[in-house]
Amino acid sequence: MNIQSSIKTLYDQGVRKSIIARLYGCHRHTVDNTLKRTSLIEKQTRSKSSMLDPYKEQIAQWKKEDLTRRRIYEKLLEEYDLHVSYINVCKYMQKHFPKSVEAFGVQNTAPGEEAELDFGYLGRLPSMDGTLVKTWGLAVILSYSRVGYFAICYDQKLPTLCKEIAHAFTYFGGVPKRLKVDNMKAAIQKNHRYELEFNLEFLEFAQHYKVVVAPCTPYSPEQKGKVESGIKYLQSNFVAGRTFTDGQDMRRQLNDWMRTYANQRTHGTTRKVPWGELLNTERASLQPLPEEEFALFERCIRKVSRNCHIHFANNYYSVPSTLVGKEVTVRWNEGLVRIIANGEQVALHARSFEKGEYITVRPHLPQEKRYSETEHQAFFEEKMRSIGEDAHRYFQMLLKEKPGYWKQTVKGVLGLSEHHDNVVINLSLKRALHYKATEVTMIKHIVEQKLYAQPLEPTLPKVGEEEPGALGRELTYYTVYDANSLPVTA
Repeated sequence: MNIQSSIKTLYDQGVRKSIIARLYGCHRHTVDNTLKRTSLIEKQTRSKSSMLDPYKEQIAQWKKEDLTRRRIYEKLLEEYDLHVSYINVCKYMQKHFPKSVEAFGVQNTAPGEEAELDFGYLGRLPSMDGTLVKTWGLAVILSYSRVGYFAICYDQKLPTLCKEIAHAFTYFGGVPKRLKVDNMKAAIQKNHRYELEFNLEFLEFAQHYKVVVAPCTPYSPEQKGKVESGIKYLQSNFVAGRTFTDGQDMRRQLNDWMRTYANQRTHGTTRKVPWGELLNTERASLQPLPEEEFALFERCIRKVSRNCHIHFANNYYSVPSTLVGKEVTVRWNEGLVRIIANGEQVALHARSFEKGEYITVRPHLPQEKRYSETEHQAFFEEKMRSIGEDAHRYFQMLLKEKPGYWKQTVKGVLGLSEHHDNVVINLSLKRALHYKATEVTMIKHIVEQKLYAQPLEPTLPKVGEEEPGALGRELTYYTVYDANSLPVTA
């Protein structure tokens, strides 16, 4: 319309049609047609009706019922057999049912009350060795003074997040009362309308610094507008137009930029210098930093095996025997391994970086499993001595005759002692000692058949071991016990 009006004006001023045509790069016939019109040409519009107009009220009703555009398109086809493209339905609804623009109020906070936190993708930047890798920027902005702490990160994992937030609090000289975060997986695992689930490690970090975590509503970036603009500021005012040799050089430049420019400029919204506001007003309202640094423990689940150990990172760590077969939570960092059951710590080990090593605390094992080889021997020797002197001599014979088999026999004897009197067991072992019987079945036979009451017969020497005159020696006989006078056995 402006060109057509200019053509008429030039012609009225006496400029020839051919010159006007050359001036605007058009044909002279176009100039003639323009001059023949009696009035300026208005913008052409057309009021063509849409095939969706008869269903406008029905579409409005479906929209009130929160039906999606796709579902409205399907219902038009199903109920009215209306063959129209999905794109046309979207355009029609966009024109006749536009979304209302939501208004937001200004969020003012008191000094030391709040800080906002967010990650933002920065592109491929140099790593520590100079290779280009995916890089994220982290911004922590104090809501009152607008002092910003910025960091360059190569991942968005929990250890990185906790480390940089701790650096930010140190940079501010204190801790705000509330930390507003986006729904990043490292901090918030689930944030539905009526369900909120924190990452437990991040929650422990927040409790250590006594800061309340305030997650934003999903898909509501306006709730953390200060840090949103902070990420854009980092991208456009630090990353853009700069070159970096490696990650170390990039972090050095970032620290210089924060110290000399980012927090020393006059802020566009507050019209004040952020660092001056922090020193003069806000720092006095921040909570003090904790005396100790937060030790981050990662987490996994393991099942306690029958040998009272869990397998973790190619090694085995002991757990109290009462937890055999149950699942426990393993928490670890660079130097320690903590084992949690039912919300309480049940074991703490120094972390081993060997392979296949057993890290065992003996009180974790059952009573009968806590002894070393010599401790086992002393334990069972005392048990046998408590039965009687003959039982003790029998034990010493087992150690000599069967050094690798004595445990099985002794355990069998102790099992018999649970059902028979110690006097009976002691006499039975006296007979077994005489004949050097080392099998539990033989001892059990002596007990059950009451052979302990029978006289001991002399043992003949083996062939080739007869002493001269041995056959003519007087035989020695032993005392005979009356079976009826011995204790009654079970």
